[in-house]
Amino acid sequence: MTYELEKKIWTDKDFEQMGWHDCRIYKIRLTDDLELDIDYILQWNKPDLEGMPFTFWVAPATLVFKNIKNPHLDIDTSFNDAIEIEDIERTQENHITRWTIITQQGDFEFISEGYEQFIRQEPFFEFGQTISFIERNGISLDRTTNQENLNRTREDIVERRKKDLEHYENAKKRHLKKQETEYLDKARENNEIDTKQYLLKKKEIKEMLDYYDHWLKNTIFENW
Repeated sequence: MTYELEKKIWTDKDFEQMGWHDCRIYKIRLTDDLELDIDYILQWNKPDLEGMPFTFWVAPATLVFKNIKNPHLDIDTSFNDAIEIEDIERTQENHITRWTIITQQGDFEFISEGYEQFIRQEPFFEFGQTISFIERNGISLDRTTNQENLNRTREDIVERRKKDLEHYENAKKRHLKKQETEYLDKARENNEIDTKQYLLKKKEIKEMLDYYDHWLKNTIFENW
């Protein structure tokens, strides 16, 4: 399972193609530039089955706004939750480009001539919108597109990801069984199936649901 990157360095020329909704910020550094270490969500994958959650292609990235001026930070740092971007807005007037990074904790406004975003590693297939701290190889503001990450090939991590994919397949099978229960109940309401057939089928489905519930307990898919 792979994702083909369109490119590894994005700029403000690509602004209309890009979106940062729900991208987590791990680190912010302000010098002449504004640098952010983020998990960039490259793609939201529609679920294989209707009613299942989305999956995502996510990559560690360094977002750099160049030569910023008039920075105004209004972020409540008392929040314990990680900072996630809701949106990045751009307004242009009198040859001046103003940017606003909107988060749930507040906004960061500034003037900048533009940005570059470096996709530091190959994307990860994720069942959530972030990459684990270990798997993304910690925090970095490197402006690189070939960041070394030995954690990706660690045996325990590879095995866990393999197991997650197996659990995901079981979660899909459980979802289908739940749908089957709904169809069966509807057929019973419409007198399209006799009581004996209904009860036998209901028992069979419940046994399968119990089986999947057992194997998905204490996994990220337990409540999917």
